[in-house]
Amino acid sequence: MIRLERLGPEHAAAILEGQDAELAGEIVGEWWSPGSLDSFLARATRWRADGPIKEFAAMSEGRADNAAGGGVLLGGGGLNLLDPGLEPGQAALTYWVLAAHRGRRHGRDLVVALIARARLDARISRLVLRIAPTNTASRALARSVGAQRSGAVERHPADAARTVERWILELRGS
Repeated sequence: MIRLERLGPEHAAAILEGQDAELAGEIVGEWWSPGSLDSFLARATRWRADGPIKEFAAMSEGRADNAAGGGVLLGGGGLNLLDPGLEPGQAALTYWVLAAHRGRRHGRDLVVALIARARLDARISRLVLRIAPTNTASRALARSVGAQRSGAVERHPADAARTVERWILELRGS
C-alpha cells in the first residue's frame, strides 16, 4: 500500500540518495543536483492543492522514517493540466519509482492512486502518458491500467533529442 502526499523539500534527501541513471534519464534528462532539486521542490510547494499542476510523493505505509508524515519515499508522480500538447480535459500523468523500490509493484500502486486522484478532478477526462519506446516496464504498467498507445510519437518532455510514445487512458469515456 502507498499513500500520496504533496511532494516538497522534505523529500529532497531521499530523492537525491535514491536516484539512479534510469530515473535521471526518464524524469529530467540528468541527475538532480541539490540546487536543481531544491528549486523544483520549492516551485512544487507553491502550487495550489486545487491547481492545474500537482506533484505527489508516494510513501509506504508504516514506519515513520520521514518527517512528512511517516513511511518511506518510494517514488512520486504528477497530474499536469498545463503540459504542452494537451487539449482541454487532458492531463499528463507522470510517475517514477526510486531504484531501491522497483520490481515490487509500487509503480502500479502509485499509478492506480494517481488515476483515482484524477477521477476526482472534474477537469480531467483523459490522461496522457508519455513513455520512452525502450521503457518496457512503463509500457507494461500503462497496459495493465488500461492505457492505449495512440500511435503518436513526440519529443521527450525533458530531452528534445529523444522521443516518447503517447499513451491515452480514458477516464470518462470518449
